[in-house]
Amino acid sequence: MEFETWWLVLIPLIFSLGWMAARLEKRSDASARGQLPASYFKGVNFLLSEQPDKAIDAFLEVASIDTHTVELHFALANLFRKKGEIDRAIRVHQFLTTRDQITPADREKATYELGVDFLRAGILDRAEQAFHSLSGSAMKAEASRQLLELYELEKAWDKAIAQAHVLREFGANVPAGDIAHFYCELAAQFIDEDNLVKAKAELQNALLTDPQNVRASLLLGDINFTQNQYEEAIAQWRAAERQNPWYLPLVGPNMWAAYKKLGREEEGINALREYCIAYPSIDLLLVLSQAVEETKGPLAAFELLRDQVRARPSLLGLDKLLEHQLRGKMDDERVQDLRLTRELISKHTQRLERYRCQSCGFQAKKFYWQCPGCANWDSIVPRRAEELDFYPVPAKKAVPTH
Repeated sequence: MEFETWWLVLIPLIFSLGWMAARLEKRSDASARGQLPASYFKGVNFLLSEQPDKAIDAFLEVASIDTHTVELHFALANLFRKKGEIDRAIRVHQFLTTRDQITPADREKATYELGVDFLRAGILDRAEQAFHSLSGSAMKAEASRQLLELYELEKAWDKAIAQAHVLREFGANVPAGDIAHFYCELAAQFIDEDNLVKAKAELQNALLTDPQNVRASLLLGDINFTQNQYEEAIAQWRAAERQNPWYLPLVGPNMWAAYKKLGREEEGINALREYCIAYPSIDLLLVLSQAVEETKGPLAAFELLRDQVRARPSLLGLDKLLEHQLRGKMDDERVQDLRLTRELISKHTQRLERYRCQSCGFQAKKFYWQCPGCANWDSIVPRRAEELDFYPVPAKKAVPTH
C-alpha cells in the first residue's frame, strides 16, 4: 500500500517537533538542539523513497538512542493502523513493550495498543492475552472494553456476559439491551443443541436484564411451539406487541401456524388483520393474504391485497398484487403487458425490500439483530426500506444500564 503525500509531510514534522521539544527540556546542551540523529534522516529518506519497512527500522533506532520519542512512535504506529498496515503497527508497538527505558505507564499503553493491533488483525488469542495482562493496571477498563468486543467476535457469549458486568463495575455504559442479546445468543446455541431447559433459563435471564427485549419473547414462543404448546406460544408472541410492536412481522408466520394447529383460523386472521391496520407492514400483509387464501380462497385474498394497496400505496404492495393477479392467466396481450409492468416494478423493488440499519445505513436482504456494518444491536428494524420512508419507526426507548 503506497503512502499518501500528507504522510511524507506529517511524519517528519512530528519527529522534528518532538525531538526539538525533548532537547529544549534538557537545556543543558544548547548545541544538541541543532543536531538530529543520523537514523532520523535515514527514516525520512526511506519514507520519501516509499520504503516504509526500512523507515520503521530507522525510526526504531532513533527510539533506542533517544528515550524522549515514545509518544512519537505511538503516533507513527497509529498512523500505520489507520492506513490498514497492521503488521507495521505491531512491529512498532512490540518494540515499545520491550524497551527498559520507558515508564510503566507507557509500557501498559504499548501493550494495550498491541492488543488492539492483534484484534484488528484477527489474531484473537494474542489480543486476549495482551488485554488480560492489563487487568491490574490503570488501563483495565479500556482493556475490558476491547475484551468485550473480542468475545462478541468469537461468539463466546458466556464470556461476553461476564465481561459486560465487569465493565459495569468500572462504571462503563453497557446497554442492558446488549447484554440481553448475549443471553439470547447463548440460548440459541442451547436450542441448536436441543437443550431447551437451559435455553429457557437464558431467555428468562434476558428478560430480567431487559424486559423490553422482543427477541427473548419470540424465542420462548418458538420453543413452546416446538413442544406443541400452542397457546403458550401465541401468548409469548403477542407479548411482543407490548414490548415493541414494530417487530411483529417476525411473529406473523409462526402465529398463523399456531392458530391453525389449534383450529382457530378465524381468530388468527382477525389478530393479523388488527396488526396490519395498527402497524402497517408488507410482510404482515403477505401472511394475512396467505391466511385468507387458505381459508376463503384466492379471490378473497386478491381483494384483501387490492384494498390494502389502495389504502396504503407502495411499490412493494403493487408488485405482490400484480403477482397475485397474474396467477393462472392465459398469455394474451393484456397479460403480457401486465407481466412486463411487474418485471419493471420488481427490478426497482429489489432495493426497496431490503432491511436498513438506522445507525449506519447498512442494507441487507436478511434481518439481523446485530448490524453487520456497525455491530449495533437492535439498530435494524424488521421493516423494509420503502416502509421506513413512508412509515418511520419511533425511536427506540432507552433502557437503564444499571
